[in-house]
Amino acid sequence: MTRPGLICRSERLLLREFTPADAADVQALHADPRVRALLPDEQPLHEPRWAANFVACLADFYRRHEGLGIWRCDVPLASGQDSSHGAFAGWFSLMPMHPGADASALGVCGGDVELGSRLLPLHWGSGLSLAGGELLLRHAFERLRVRAVWGVCHPDNHPARACLAALGFAPQGQALYEGQPSDHHALVAADWADLQPLSHRERLRRHRRSAVPSSSHPLTEPAHP
Repeated sequence: MTRPGLICRSERLLLREFTPADAADVQALHADPRVRALLPDEQPLHEPRWAANFVACLADFYRRHEGLGIWRCDVPLASGQDSSHGAFAGWFSLMPMHPGADASALGVCGGDVELGSRLLPLHWGSGLSLAGGELLLRHAFERLRVRAVWGVCHPDNHPARACLAALGFAPQGQALYEGQPSDHHALVAADWADLQPLSHRERLRRHRRSAVPSSSHPLTEPAHP
């Protein structure tokens, strides 16, 4: 049976739309200072009022931007527990990438999207970020047919940079994001197709061998009409 608001799923995780009933989980995620430490935005989602308003606004966003959004991530419960529901693990997102002046200089075009995730520390280093990222890259390139997917992170967020590299992203430089200098990484559709036979470990090794973006499709070219 298909769950309402389901975006995609695999053996490791399920992504679905947030509902008002999820506000407490959003608040709990951001209540951990480790999660908030290197975030690019300043929304105090660890406060109940902000968390409730956040999930309420998402309902309208889902309808206005089909195929895009911020989605609840659930993982299977341990063996022997109720298998009809998963355990909240955090969120994954695929949002419009707005080409500000600095970002445009790096090659951001209208119609590009941004991949993101925020997970409970319990799941850090488990490979869940790679599994969710791979699912959403397939969603972005095969279903939405986007030109490029971007990954943006704080310059000191080394795990995020390593995850993006393992997914196949190439560094494009630094530009302002939410008013803060942030590292920008990108993956274009043709390069993603070429990466499919490679494991995440092989993609990471290839990334480390190259000191410059590996894409043969310049990001500074304008998007096709």
